[in-house]
Amino acid sequence: MTDNLTPQNAARNFSKKQIEEGFIPEALHTYTDLHGNTLYWRIRLKHPNGNKWIRPMHKDAHNQFHLGEPSDQKIKPLYGLQLLPMHSDAQIFIVEGEYPADTLNHFFKKQGVENKYIAITSGSATSAESANWKPLAGKHCVIWPDNDAPGENYAKLVSEILKQIACTLKMIDIHSLGLHHGDDCVDWIKSNPSQTINNLLDACVAISSEIRLENDTDTIKKLGQLSSLEYDRVRISKSKELGVRPATLDNMVKAEKAIMQEENQSAFPEIEPWHEPINPTQLLTEISETIKRFIVCQNETVTATTLWAAMTWFIDVIQVAPLAVITAPEKRCGKSQMLFLLSRIVNRPLAASNISSAALFRSIDAWQPTLLIDEADTFMRENEELRGIINCGHTRDSAYIIRVFGDDHTPRRFNVWGTKALAGIGKLPETIMDRSITLELRRKKLEESVERLRHAEPEIFRVLAKKLSRFAQDYSDNVRHSKPILPDTLNDRAQDNWEPLFAIAEIAGEQWLQLARTAALKLSVNSDQSESIGIQLLFDIQEIYEPQRIDRFTTSELITALCKDDEKPWSTYNRGRPITPRQVASRLKEFGVISNTIRSGTTIAKGYHYWYFADAFSRYLSDSSVTPLQPPM
Repeated sequence: MTDNLTPQNAARNFSKKQIEEGFIPEALHTYTDLHGNTLYWRIRLKHPNGNKWIRPMHKDAHNQFHLGEPSDQKIKPLYGLQLLPMHSDAQIFIVEGEYPADTLNHFFKKQGVENKYIAITSGSATSAESANWKPLAGKHCVIWPDNDAPGENYAKLVSEILKQIACTLKMIDIHSLGLHHGDDCVDWIKSNPSQTINNLLDACVAISSEIRLENDTDTIKKLGQLSSLEYDRVRISKSKELGVRPATLDNMVKAEKAIMQEENQSAFPEIEPWHEPINPTQLLTEISETIKRFIVCQNETVTATTLWAAMTWFIDVIQVAPLAVITAPEKRCGKSQMLFLLSRIVNRPLAASNISSAALFRSIDAWQPTLLIDEADTFMRENEELRGIINCGHTRDSAYIIRVFGDDHTPRRFNVWGTKALAGIGKLPETIMDRSITLELRRKKLEESVERLRHAEPEIFRVLAKKLSRFAQDYSDNVRHSKPILPDTLNDRAQDNWEPLFAIAEIAGEQWLQLARTAALKLSVNSDQSESIGIQLLFDIQEIYEPQRIDRFTTSELITALCKDDEKPWSTYNRGRPITPRQVASRLKEFGVISNTIRSGTTIAKGYHYWYFADAFSRYLSDSSVTPLQPPM
């Protein structure tokens, strides 16, 4: 990272080691948007031995330079985009690499035809499929491949892509130019200083005429896939081609878009960001007050719900996506209402009352939604595969599963990273709860009053969603780089869960940080009190040994002591009958506690010395005051 004032200085600083090794700076290529606004740069150095050193570089919101492309740059822009609006009718020459594009544009300028021809590239030979070619929709394009196998493959991929966006395509016949193996347009220009644009055009061979689709229906489908800007560029020529008025074509394309949206059930409504900057403190307060209008719950739950809903809009910049588990002890406590409210304000909501494992991972991989699952307690407990997929999506780095598909069982990796809210009665499986922010609800008292959610004016939620979209747009870098201070009393997993929520609260100021702190301590402590059955067994065994200060129990004596308390699960653990010695041994073995043959009075049987538990007590019962006994000599 560097904060040099100019891109040139930053580039030299990043490449200092390479320059000392003999690499020579050749160029600093600037990638822009259509309006000429800089997105990032590519540093290009070349060694006399022919080796190249090419690296991307960008500037963050704090005007500091970093090696690498911006993390929010999802689709790679074309190099030379700023030339398109300046020369809207120009023929586009597509080459491989920024340096050849610059060289060819200099050639056009020297020939005095820079208004008729411009050169553009997606970058290297492997960049075709990762670039956004849509700005070239409907353009007249000429592909100039490098004279080698990668160049041939690049030209093939580009031509297939451009066919899909209704371009006219031609190809430079590189063999007619007399190029050697590996040569490109730079070599041709250097070797033929007297060549003119006419010589170059003579080498163009049409690889397709103006794209003629098989029938009118296919043409309309292709046009329906274009953005509004791309469609506007070709609507006149396409209406003439089809022999209809532009207004008629507009209606046909509009109808096709509606059909495509209906067929694609992933079509989430596009949320236009709020028209002006928002005040984070006011926005979070507005959301929390809206929740209180419709849902009965404690203040800490309101705070956690507010921050979690906001977090869904920052999914591209956070590293941990805690689940939101909406739970209540009984029906009619507002769980479905809370889910419905969240569906109105979270990013890309997808609601379901039941979902299969296959549908779950395919939906997340295809649509990157915020998944909202109701009645989770009814179908998730016995579905280990479903639980595994949900657990896998907790952290960005590990959010992948592999499944096979097709008749030949081809393996494919699916990304299950994303935000998910689950609602159910009681506690969900332990592994789910461990990865969650728990939002506990209670049934409304007679004296408590809230508004009916179904009667709420929709505009309330549309405005909140727009403001959240603007919030994420303006503050994503803050959340990405945030390292909030978390309460030490939270365990490691709880700190991971709360970190993105604290990062958002931090933006809203000290008041919201304190609210987040209070919520985390109360909700996480309550959650931690619901321990696993294994932890409960350890704790109950500790309660048996400690008061009596007996240093050993046979297994049968231990089970008898465990089953004395009817409110604990051990007297009915085995399908209504007492827990068995095998079940005790199996549970304790997980904590490294192994039974052995012991003497208790006159009895010799399998059992446990107190000191067998010392390590497990100290590791898993954090509030234990165990004083370990020493093993017998």
